[in-house]
Amino acid sequence: MIRKFYHLLDYRLVVLLIGMLLASPILCGKNTYTICLIYSHYLTVYMNNIFLLMTYQLAYRFNSLHAFMLLRIGEKKYYQMTYFSLILLGLLYTFMIYISYYFFFGAIEIQSLYITVIYMLLNIIVVCIENTIIYLQIGQKKNFLYLALPIFINFLFHILFSQLF
Repeated sequence: MIRKFYHLLDYRLVVLLIGMLLASPILCGKNTYTICLIYSHYLTVYMNNIFLLMTYQLAYRFNSLHAFMLLRIGEKKYYQMTYFSLILLGLLYTFMIYISYYFFFGAIEIQSLYITVIYMLLNIIVVCIENTIIYLQIGQKKNFLYLALPIFINFLFHILFSQLF
């Protein structure tokens, strides 16, 4: 049972995501924090989608433990634990992006501080919504819709925000 917990995350995707994060300064160029976070397509098209795929696979692997965990801790606690773990994973990913981009690209410029903070707060809400949609897969058969809808929301949020501001 404990060995199954170690195999919940796909370590290849985690390593790929870390490599992509470290490649951000090279692929975004000599831009500012705001440009690389909001207007660069690299974060939205590549990194966020890899993260959503990783979360989708994690939810699928939680399903393999579904029967065992229901017997041990109960249904309500199992669903709460999986939901909070997916949300915390999304928040951890988002804050790691924000902090690492600070080190890569420097502080946020004063003239774009307001727009960047608004984007950060809205992005946290969108990541929580995306992870909630992926969470709906728990207890269900594997369905590609639980991955396609969050990816669509990710693109839609990026396009709308970058076009409006």
